[in-house]
Amino acid sequence: MNFSPAANKAVPTNLISGFLGVGKTTAIRYLLAHTPQHERWAVLVNEFGEIGIDGATLESDQGVDIREVAGGCVCCTSGPMLRVALTRLLRQRPDRLLIEPTGLGHPAGILDTLREPGLAQALQLNAVITLVDPAQFLDEKYRQHPVYADQISLADVLLASKSDRYDAATLQQFQQQADELYPPKQRVASIENGAIDAAWLDLGTTSQRTAEHPDAHRKLLSPLQPRTGDTEPLVPSANEPLICRSNHGLGSHSCGWLFAPQFQFHLQKLKHWAEDLAELAAAQNVPLTRAKGVFRCGDKWWWLNWTPQDHSWQAIAWRRDSRCELIAADSAGEPDWQAFACSLLSTLSVDPRINN
Repeated sequence: MNFSPAANKAVPTNLISGFLGVGKTTAIRYLLAHTPQHERWAVLVNEFGEIGIDGATLESDQGVDIREVAGGCVCCTSGPMLRVALTRLLRQRPDRLLIEPTGLGHPAGILDTLREPGLAQALQLNAVITLVDPAQFLDEKYRQHPVYADQISLADVLLASKSDRYDAATLQQFQQQADELYPPKQRVASIENGAIDAAWLDLGTTSQRTAEHPDAHRKLLSPLQPRTGDTEPLVPSANEPLICRSNHGLGSHSCGWLFAPQFQFHLQKLKHWAEDLAELAAAQNVPLTRAKGVFRCGDKWWWLNWTPQDHSWQAIAWRRDSRCELIAADSAGEPDWQAFACSLLSTLSVDPRINN
């Protein structure tokens, strides 16, 4: 891979990091909605699950180039696919590049790749922005998690996400503890609804920030097998209108479903399904940590963003297919995903397998 800085101006690039469900995609959606009119941005999205949801939620009318790497972590097992995806995006000569790794991802490996010869000339690596849930940040259990700890350590900008859901005392405690971190952060702030100040994207990064647990992924049981091939997304067809893919590694299991656009869901039934998801997971003894999806409901598509603490629905511009992904912590083996699939299928209003 060879890029010439003389021929192409280095592309300002930011890593938007954070644990599962902290609001990275919401923040990137906010930034894309406020892109300067004369600029064309690109986004590289990495997801642990095989199906890929976040790329769909970032679809817009802004002319954004989006490349998705699903089915692993670009900091380790999907590292080669990261280089392929970056090459394709850089050929489009975007004015800015945002990289969203999976919440299970370790930023150190990604930063090492971005600093490799060739890429380092093509990219102007700016501030690493890390979003955290302030309650998790103040919880010693999370701070002791190697990947979580290094996401914080490597951040140039540290943001308390979803701050409107916490009281002033919690946010003040977050600010105080974050201000005491060393090396000091360039910015520590609280944000609501993903409202990142675009000026923070132009802040610089520093090599003084080092990972305390750079080999954290290698120490986890059942590591993901390196994927081969292309970064092209899965596409349902007449022969396979419903696709199911599962994954296992990095201390987690995932399962995703991809529905051809002819499938339609009943919005109210979907909302009840999401409300009952924690109860279903408990009944199956599955420690569900994340659920997300985009669903066609009539002429509209809706984005579900679910964590054990809360969930939300939002209309989106995606118009291709419906898809859903669940992630669970590794506990007593492979979850019974069939139970979740059956409950999800019960919310369909149009099933072409039956109605045709």
